[in-house]
Amino acid sequence: MKAAGIFLATLTVILAGIGGAEAQRLNYPYCAVYGFRTESCAFNTMAQCLMTVSGRGGFCQANAWYVPPAKAKSRKRTS
Repeated sequence: MKAAGIFLATLTVILAGIGGAEAQRLNYPYCAVYGFRTESCAFNTMAQCLMTVSGRGGFCQANAWYVPPAKAKSRKRTS
């Protein structure tokens, strides 16, 4: 019974870690990729991303899921 509890606790930790990697995919144009399923898409510029991975390992890439903000529609004034 104790082994089953340890197994369930370990499985919960593993699944939480997998879900956490997906949560880091924010709506910014660039991502830092550190390893298998570990990325952080929280960079406005490639330079920001490169500074973050410098010395830590990993690489930077464009965020394939990035959606640019919609342009505000200008209102025409009526006189």
